[in-house]
Amino acid sequence: MGNTLYLVVISLIFSSLFVWAIKKRVIKFLYFVAGVKSILCGTLVWITVLILSTEMAFEQETVVISVSVIVMITSYASFIKNWKISSMALSLWMTGSSAFLIKVMFSDIAVGVLLVGFSLFDIYDVFKGPLKHLSQSTHGRAVAPLLLKVGSIEVGLGDVLFYSLSVGLAYSSGGLLIAALALISLKIGIWITLKLLEKHRMLPGLPIPVLLSVFVTSLSLLLAQVFYLSL
Repeated sequence: MGNTLYLVVISLIFSSLFVWAIKKRVIKFLYFVAGVKSILCGTLVWITVLILSTEMAFEQETVVISVSVIVMITSYASFIKNWKISSMALSLWMTGSSAFLIKVMFSDIAVGVLLVGFSLFDIYDVFKGPLKHLSQSTHGRAVAPLLLKVGSIEVGLGDVLFYSLSVGLAYSSGGLLIAALALISLKIGIWITLKLLEKHRMLPGLPIPVLLSVFVTSLSLLLAQVFYLSL
């Protein structure tokens, strides 16, 4: 709970600073976000390889660092030039690998609390917080680099991260079958949210899909444990 509260506060502070920077035009937000995303993409390549590799020679680490730098440069050009296919692929890589690292660093219970906590925070952020004020301002389109556009629907990169994390939690705690159930419930939650969007201009993307996924995961694990104990 402490980790969740800490991360929520950090997210609130940074989102408030982003809103202030955009409205005051302190920085060119597109270039700033593209730079942050490209650095993150390259760093995630390096960290992920280090985690998955038990041992690595100096020459191999040099190659990995070189590849990471190439990924950074390519990512920056892709985000700035708005190359749609590569930008989408890099954004998905960034969110998916970030979810993987979070799952590696935290226990299943901590990840579950994190998912619930950020789902509740998302409700506040969309209806009362910085995201609401930004969407209602004339600078609302400035957040486009933080969105993933699928057809006519715009989804926040943070939403995609937590979608990935919820399925990762299910797989880590219950295996492939539980992960499949979590994925199905996540898709049902996304469908419900999309149907609600037909009557509302903007809705938080986390609460219904993520909370439903966490609920199905928890219930499935409980039933599996009861069934196992009854044998």
